[in-house]
Amino acid sequence: MSKLNQQFQLPDGRNIGYDEHGAPDGKPIFYLHGSPSSRLEANLYFGEDLLQSLGVRLIAVDRPGMGLSDFQPNRRTLDFPRDILALADHLNIDRFAILAYSLGGPYGLACALGIPERLTKVGIVSGAAMFTEPDLMKNINEGTRKFLTMPRESPFLSRLFLGMMLGVMPRLAPKQFVTGASFVLPASDHEIVDSDPMFQQGFIRMVREATRKGTRGAFHESLLSVTDYGFHLQEIQAPLLLWHGEADQNIPVEMARYVASTLLKCEAKFFPNEGHLSLFKKHSAEIIRALM
Repeated sequence: MSKLNQQFQLPDGRNIGYDEHGAPDGKPIFYLHGSPSSRLEANLYFGEDLLQSLGVRLIAVDRPGMGLSDFQPNRRTLDFPRDILALADHLNIDRFAILAYSLGGPYGLACALGIPERLTKVGIVSGAAMFTEPDLMKNINEGTRKFLTMPRESPFLSRLFLGMMLGVMPRLAPKQFVTGASFVLPASDHEIVDSDPMFQQGFIRMVREATRKGTRGAFHESLLSVTDYGFHLQEIQAPLLLWHGEADQNIPVEMARYVASTLLKCEAKFFPNEGHLSLFKKHSAEIIRALM
């Protein structure tokens, strides 16, 4: 049974928002969403029946400034594992898995580095986001490139852009918003978006929730995505599981291959013709089973 719209006050006084899905006594997995996104993203890929049948307790967490979570000024990528640890302690969860998707990927890596003693497994789906490596940026689509680099290059224009695209469009022109967001996606992702009205509606709800507290969270996440993460991949000792579509143009497969070859312990699986969304949508059950 789902427990939705929950909040917990962290030791520094900030609130963190989260949803719980699946079996209350199941194996715990913390879900780290993409960006601009929110905890509602988990609903796009996992149904309650699936999680219940697999015996999984999925905790989907809002990062600072998105959804129900308070903004955290000057935060770094490596700060987030402390939030996860505090929430796990609050929920009386000793050991747990991490499932990070898309721009949640760097936070999955940060957890693997920062709190390995508490983790059972770490899985990253379409999320080997090494935007700190300029040589790996050449095949990224222009929409994603603009979203990531504009906050650093043109902060004022970026705030206007985010306010319109994330704050206004999903509420006043949702169909046009979905069309624009999916325009740069490969054919495999279009098949998912164009053929599934429920997916479209869930996508709109997810983005609306992401900007519940404004666009500061999304703005700061973009900055962090192209800023040195504060650690090197070679420092991560924990084993990682990696899934990536070879047609992904949001986070190009070259980034995933780089991560897989650089990590000390990594089991990577690449999917020909799958994109950023289609891989996760089609293989969510397989991914959950691997993390168990």
